[in-house]
Amino acid sequence: MEILACITSDPALKTQPNFESPAYAPCITALENTGLTPEQALAQLVEGWNGECQEWITRWQQQLEEEARNLQEIEDREREEREAAEAEEHLEAEKKKPKINDFNINLSVPDVIVPRPCQSVLQKIKNREFIELWYFSPDGCREARDQNKSTAEDAFGLTRVDGFVALKSVSSFKASNKALQDHDLSWRQFDMAKTSFLIHIEKSGWLEKHQQALTLFFTLITNHEYRLRPRGEKTLLRYASMVRRDWHDRLSLDQGFNIGIFNSALYNSISDDVWDNEREETIRMVRICPYVIQTHN
Repeated sequence: MEILACITSDPALKTQPNFESPAYAPCITALENTGLTPEQALAQLVEGWNGECQEWITRWQQQLEEEARNLQEIEDREREEREAAEAEEHLEAEKKKPKINDFNINLSVPDVIVPRPCQSVLQKIKNREFIELWYFSPDGCREARDQNKSTAEDAFGLTRVDGFVALKSVSSFKASNKALQDHDLSWRQFDMAKTSFLIHIEKSGWLEKHQQALTLFFTLITNHEYRLRPRGEKTLLRYASMVRRDWHDRLSLDQGFNIGIFNSALYNSISDDVWDNEREETIRMVRICPYVIQTHN
């Protein structure tokens, strides 16, 4: 394959040599020796130069076109790389943007809005962790609402949420000093809190199997015939508190049981403890009562 030399200037700008000058006399003489007249020899030199010059002009145009194509290819490649980098940056930026889901344009505002506990409680629900029902009670949701009002004056710390490090109110890390254990709730508080709790675990996407078991569990507690017994509600609250915590503990150990099955034997054992504690408290009060009367006298 013939490799042509690179032409460095436009051949069309070159000036035709003066073939009548003494420098070209030997060429004229050589052509005359072939039988050409001086005029024919001169014309042949001019024709040969013009032909060669035209060939160089053609090669010059081809060279310019090839250089233009190479330059265009480089520009296209650089543009594609730049657009690909910009598209990647745009995609990363879109990933980092907060997402908001679509909505049903025909769906109106709900008739009831369930009170919302604090964000740390919702995160525990999302992580399927145990959380006291008090946080879902009106008192717990009211404290969460008041806490949100004072967030601007609160100190902040770092926490990890969904794989990201974020600033979070320091007060939201701590358990509320007003929180009650489930068995210390009033019956009304328990009943209202468990309804809110069931709604929030559904929103958080708990497995249907777990939701159904918990729904049955709370239904059996709040509608159980043992409520009519002396200390029945107190005993049922303690049963619910102990069983639900143990259920979460065993789930974490992959030893989960069906919380929706009521265990009467356990209830009776707890009932005995409740009665024993009350008898001991009564005896203690009787013993200190004379001392209290004597002190006041």
